[in-house]
Order: sequence, then C-alpha cells, then structure tokens
Amino acid sequence: MRSYVITATLLLAAAPLAGQGREIVVSLYGGGADHLADLQPSPPAWFMPGYSLGGSVGVQLNKKFGIHGDFTYTRNPVDGSGPMAGGDVNRFFYGVHAEYRYPMGKWSPFIFGGLGAVSIDQLNPEAFDPTTRPAAMFGGGLFYQIPEWSLEMLGEIKGLTYNWNMAGFNRNMLDVTYVAGLAYRFGF
Repeated sequence: MRSYVITATLLLAAAPLAGQGREIVVSLYGGGADHLADLQPSPPAWFMPGYSLGGSVGVQLNKKFGIHGDFTYTRNPVDGSGPMAGGDVNRFFYGVHAEYRYPMGKWSPFIFGGLGAVSIDQLNPEAFDPTTRPAAMFGGGLFYQIPEWSLEMLGEIKGLTYNWNMAGFNRNMLDVTYVAGLAYRFGF
C-alpha cells in the first residue's frame, strides 16, 4: 500500500513541477527476464528465461537528475520438479526510482535505484496464494536522442530484489530484465 501512495504522490507532483520548466518523460519498453538467484535445491525448481514489459512516467528535474514512477511485468516458466513445476510465474513490480544521466551529445548513459513492491502470482498449477513483497530495484542503461524529435531510444538492464518465502522456499531473489524501448519528453 505504501508504494501506491508514493507513486500517486510522484505523479500528482509531476504537473506543477513541469510548469517550472522541467520535462515529463514517458517510457515504454519490452524484452527479456531472467534470474540470478533460483528457488532450488529441495524440491529442485528454477525459473527459465521469460519476457518483460513495462513503462515509467517521470519528471526530469534538470539535465542529469529525474524521479520516475515505474511499472514492470515479467513472466517466467518454472522448470524442475515439485508443486510449482510446469507453470508460469507472473511478477508485477511497481515503485519509484531516482535516475542520474550523463548527457554526452545525443547519447546519455544512466543509472537508477529505487524502492517499491512486487506482486507474485502463479497460473496453473497454483502452488501458492498471490502475494506482495517489498522490493528494491537498481540498474542502468543508455538513451539515444533521435535528432530533431522529443523521442529517445533506450536500452536498460534492471535488477529487482525481494524475499521469496512461500511454496516451501525461502530465498532472496535477484530478477534481471533487459529491455529496449522508446521515451518521449515534453515540457509545459
């Protein structure tokens, strides 16, 4: 619930901040999802590579710093044995992150970090009840400004970490998404 309040506050603050010469940034992206930590060993279960979709809305405070509300969806199949094997696990991450970018002409590498929550659900078989856990996110990437447009191409790698303590497992997870997409900037 706390992450909903933070995200709503960020989005409500965006309009007045934009009136001060700042820019609103809207990003949409998609790509792959994988894990650097799995559920194994007993019963053996691990996540296979899957896909990721997401987006963010933020305020670029100046050329280097921004604050963004973030939403990321991932789906990964489960392999191995035990009650979770053979099903897909969905994760919905939502939160807020601060971003630092280093403009270099048309190219802008960036890093970010933030907090939020991850909601986890499995479809057929349903080995656990849907749940929500606190989560942290961090990562980096690269923007490319398309000449004479307010549009940028982006590539990003994001880490999501949270505790998985259900379906007989208790692990600190590290999920990774690697995506490409577009960002649009507009000021008021």
